Amino acid sequence: MDIISEILETDRLADEKIIKAHEKQAELEQQTQAEIERFKAQTQERIESYRKKTESRTKSESDGQIAKIAKEEQEKIEKIDELYANKHKKWEKVIYEKVIASE
Repeated sequence: MDIISEILETDRLADEKIIKAHEKQAELEQQTQAEIERFKAQTQERIESYRKKTESRTKSESDGQIAKIAKEEQEKIEKIDELYANKHKKWEKVIYEKVIASE
């Protein structure tokens, strides 16, 4: 009967090792899933940070271009206004003479 007891004890110990192995496997699967979720979160944070930096840089560049274009347009309008102020009487006289005097 000693041999039967030893076989049963060995079988019991093997069952315990299998149970512990399954528990360890489940624990490792949970840890792996947690790591995957952590990596996803970190990646999402990096993506969001990059998007914000890119958006900010692009907005800054476009605001600069808009300001530059607006300034150039204002300068052109001022030159046209100045040209009109200096020459409108002459233009009116020429137009008047061509329209009225040619009849």
